[in-house]
Amino acid sequence: MVDHAMRERRGPFEGGALFSGPEGLARLSVSSRMSSPSPHRHRTLVATTTFGEMFATRIRSRHLHAERTPEGLDDPYSGYAQIGFVLSGRMRIEQSGRQSAIGPGTVSLLVGSIPFRTRIDDEAESVQLYLPLRLMLAHGYAPEAWAGLTWESTPSAMALHQVLRAVTNGANPVPASSATHVGHALREFALAALHEAADRVPAGYDAKAMYRERAKAVIADRFADPSFDVAALAEDLRVSPRYLHALFHGEDLSAGALLRETRIRLAGTLLAGSRTRNLTIAAIARLSGFGGDDQFSRAFRRAHGVTPSEYRAQHRGSAV
Repeated sequence: MVDHAMRERRGPFEGGALFSGPEGLARLSVSSRMSSPSPHRHRTLVATTTFGEMFATRIRSRHLHAERTPEGLDDPYSGYAQIGFVLSGRMRIEQSGRQSAIGPGTVSLLVGSIPFRTRIDDEAESVQLYLPLRLMLAHGYAPEAWAGLTWESTPSAMALHQVLRAVTNGANPVPASSATHVGHALREFALAALHEAADRVPAGYDAKAMYRERAKAVIADRFADPSFDVAALAEDLRVSPRYLHALFHGEDLSAGALLRETRIRLAGTLLAGSRTRNLTIAAIARLSGFGGDDQFSRAFRRAHGVTPSEYRAQHRGSAV
């Protein structure tokens, strides 16, 4: 059954699929179990847009309840967090013991690997960005600490909201050639929104630990670039060098020492490996992220007490 009134109200929501009645609920039950207190009155309009590794879903509905159950957590949606915005109307969300009634001006986050419930009674419209959980983890954000969290919009969240609203309205679809670039912008806005909301996470969430984990992830990703240093790390994290130094105060290694150890560790592996025995010392220095042979030799000798050539000779017999 087609709800003609709702189809007329969808405005620029072109390209969306309209689901109605009990059959529509069944077809919608993909990542969550959908139900309605009035199945025959239920109407939902859905449009999904993909941006590289992420995707966004815009929904207008009424009389719609969704439940993501423990039995259904082994699907691809378990790898994503939903950063959501209500465009009109109101809805309720519940996850990890948190329950909230939300409307325009509020940001919500639901984690796909944890059961949750959402509820729309009267008509509401919302848009969700599906952000890979691995991106949250790589930047030090523990998804379980954010599950079911809501907060008032911050500048980055408002920017994310506006971009999502523009690229999901269907009136002017994003060209396929631009989708990856738009996805990159959405990812950066989403991470910035999480950064601005970090102090909303309940007590027990260690913001400094979050930054340390993010710093470690950035080092692991960029250490092989000889131009990458502690100043570049601070810039990547959007913190001052002084704050970066304070983050690692009391840790076994400073940020600079961790970067140096990561490079030395790879160099040692390359020097001792049988498959890399034909690599020159200079090549190993470059592959490990050192700017020059002398810098590499000094750092390696400080770490191991021998030169790179001596280390290679010592491990030649045990190389596999």
